[in-house]
Amino acid sequence: MLHFMFSLLLIPLSLAATTWPPSDELSDDTACVAASFSDTTLSDYRYNLKLPNSYNNSYNGTIFHPLFASASLHDDGSTADESLTRAAIFMHGLGGDANVYFCDAFDAAPDNVIVIAPWFGDAQVSGDEWEEGYSSWTSTYWTSSSWVKGGDSSPSPSRYTTSFDVLDSIVEKLSSLKNSGKFPNLERVTINGFSAGAQLASRWSIFSPYANGDVDGLDLVVRTVVADGSSYVYLDDTRPENACTSLEDTGMDHTCDNFEVPDSASTCTSYDSWKYGLDFTNLTANVYLEPFAASSELLSSQIETFLANTEIRFLFGDEDVCNCNTEGYDNPSSYCYPSGTSCSPNDFGGKMDGVECCDTYPDTGSSNALAVGCEEMLQGSNRLQRGINYMLHLESLGANVTFGFFDGGHSNEAFYDSDLFK
Repeated sequence: MLHFMFSLLLIPLSLAATTWPPSDELSDDTACVAASFSDTTLSDYRYNLKLPNSYNNSYNGTIFHPLFASASLHDDGSTADESLTRAAIFMHGLGGDANVYFCDAFDAAPDNVIVIAPWFGDAQVSGDEWEEGYSSWTSTYWTSSSWVKGGDSSPSPSRYTTSFDVLDSIVEKLSSLKNSGKFPNLERVTINGFSAGAQLASRWSIFSPYANGDVDGLDLVVRTVVADGSSYVYLDDTRPENACTSLEDTGMDHTCDNFEVPDSASTCTSYDSWKYGLDFTNLTANVYLEPFAASSELLSSQIETFLANTEIRFLFGDEDVCNCNTEGYDNPSSYCYPSGTSCSPNDFGGKMDGVECCDTYPDTGSSNALAVGCEEMLQGSNRLQRGINYMLHLESLGANVTFGFFDGGHSNEAFYDSDLFK
């Protein structure tokens, strides 16, 4: 499903003390079996990443983030691995299937790359459940999809860490392992996100000093590569004019010359709220962003840093143009009705030759996952159109944007195979 590159950090583990998997999110073992993993052998690649108490939380225990890693992240004085020059960190989608992302990547990555797949899971586990020997540790977890926008881990202990902090900690750990001599030749870390993972990675890249190259002594090049998100964070209160969001496939040559405060701002009142924009008025459960919400000067400075310094690439599937749940949308017959599928919900896409409209194929042949709220539709009517509009928005603000296209629909395989990803 995924193809990866690069390096990691953290603490390795053995087989959990309880039955695997700890959540249905990790129950699909097809990719891991194909990569010759059993539950027992996969346990050798599970690690507990210890997280700092960055917000002076009163909790006295140890919080960790569960992840998979292709090389040991223990800085235990073992022999240096001089072969690793890159680290690739892959974010799963809304399904939480980090094991699938790891196994696909592990099977495809070259020998000089360490593959890491963090799990932003829906279940809290003990340290021993993920990696043997850490019985007193407790994991992060999220009871909702708030992790895609940097949200706080849920809910015990509250206000201890966020999904943005997790990505920061992974990069920091890799830097530490390089400086200690564990991975002496590590040069580059790539944060890779597709679909919901793209939402997390692209939002993190705006605010993280690790993404912006603003951490002293890091000694690593950090790049963010994202593809086919359902929505993006606009950096002012404008959106593409109506002509730029027509209900059709406008193709790779789509253009948008004008951005303006939308006419529907009075009815779509949350169009510029955090996740979609920088209005933090109603920000909740995101301690990472609270300083920016409290200081317009700090926020403006951060946006300037992002536009000037962040190394980020955007890729878009040239066939990711389907929308099955917006009335009046013209779905291309050649892309949006793939044989052998049965996708829902499908309120307005109809059928063609008995096949339901599908807007998230080939990643899934059963679920239509394109977000079609007013906030998303103001950014464009399909993922390709939204992506191009966002690139033009960033360019209008002076960003030096790198973006391109790959052949295919909503396909993480095609994304990771593309030349721009590499």
